[in-house]
Amino acid sequence: MRILFLTDDYPEEGGSSVAGVVHTLDQGLRHAGHDVSIITTHQTGEPIQRRDRVVSIPVSYRKSLRHYYCLHMPAVSRMLDEEIAKVKPDVIHAHNVHQHITYDGLRVARKHTEKLFLTLHDAMSFNYARLMTDRYLASEGKEVETTFLDHIQQVGLQWNPFRNRRIRRYIDRNVKTVFAVSHALKRALDVHGIPRVEVLPNGTDIGSWEASSEAIAAFKAKHDLNGKKVLFFGGRLSRDKGSTPLLTALRTIRETIPEVMLLVLGDKARLGGLIAEAKAEDLFATNIRCAGWLNQKEMAAAYGSVDVVTTPSLCLDTFNLINIEAMSAGKPVVGTIFGGTPEIVVDGITGFVRNPLKVEGYTEALLKLLKDDALAKRMGEVGRKRVEEHFSMERQTENVFRYYGN
Repeated sequence: MRILFLTDDYPEEGGSSVAGVVHTLDQGLRHAGHDVSIITTHQTGEPIQRRDRVVSIPVSYRKSLRHYYCLHMPAVSRMLDEEIAKVKPDVIHAHNVHQHITYDGLRVARKHTEKLFLTLHDAMSFNYARLMTDRYLASEGKEVETTFLDHIQQVGLQWNPFRNRRIRRYIDRNVKTVFAVSHALKRALDVHGIPRVEVLPNGTDIGSWEASSEAIAAFKAKHDLNGKKVLFFGGRLSRDKGSTPLLTALRTIRETIPEVMLLVLGDKARLGGLIAEAKAEDLFATNIRCAGWLNQKEMAAAYGSVDVVTTPSLCLDTFNLINIEAMSAGKPVVGTIFGGTPEIVVDGITGFVRNPLKVEGYTEALLKLLKDDALAKRMGEVGRKRVEEHFSMERQTENVFRYYGN
């Protein structure tokens, strides 16, 4: 089968989590014998770029106009039409086209095949940022509805009153099936009128998160982790990923385990801002290491070097890939109640699921695993088996192909 992915960025052009998901699905489908191509975008001003199976089209505009240009850019639609015609796909699968490919790209794609699918990885099809309203947090993730007042509060004068209605229309008229990466996201999409939503969880190449003992030893030495009890926190460093509850918990844990270390993956400048905001400069000097951005092999070594992995998100964190990566590496996870994490991490079995706003309970869960090596090992082993059963690259490929074939 000839399959075409549309995605705003792809690993060679970007490093978003969505790009990683597309890359994994690309690998799985090609391994199964299918012909896969990708159309993505770049913002460098260079003309159309071609690399093997990947075509990248130029797209640029002033970011303040994103919520208008995300709907339709005639030049982008023309390039898409021409490039899709060259591929002659049987199936087109779009992923998060809400920035550069544009939602009109769905209309263009539909001209070439009836089998057009769209995976939504976040809340941007109905919201203007991550969903973390006061109502959502106070209800422990149950109140997912957003209003135009929420949207204005998020983006101010950038608000486009016609945006969400037009997004729904593009999807309704052109997309055969919309995939939500978790039931938590599907619930929010249903509330906001996104049609024909099915749940299709992400997957990962489990073997890629295994590291040799030599690689782990080298990573520990490089980042001064030997003899430490290590927590791991990674991804896009921001307030909505739960930096404040995590730093508060770290301060408490240090009283019991002085040698505790928080290993952070991500931008060092952003981390510095979050530490200053939480007034945790003293922790930075003694109990925090920032590894910056790591490639895939370094990430595998990082997982192998830590004791517990955590992302205490304070938003609708739809499907946190770090959870399944960590579990693939045999590590226990302390995750958030907000978003899709409770669908991945089984509370009390593969780790713990806690409300990060209730910092005492969140801290206790981290401490329990840091103090009990046998429990951490047992939960990590069960977690790996859970990924093998539910979130492997092979399982994701099988699940998505059932839709392609109908």
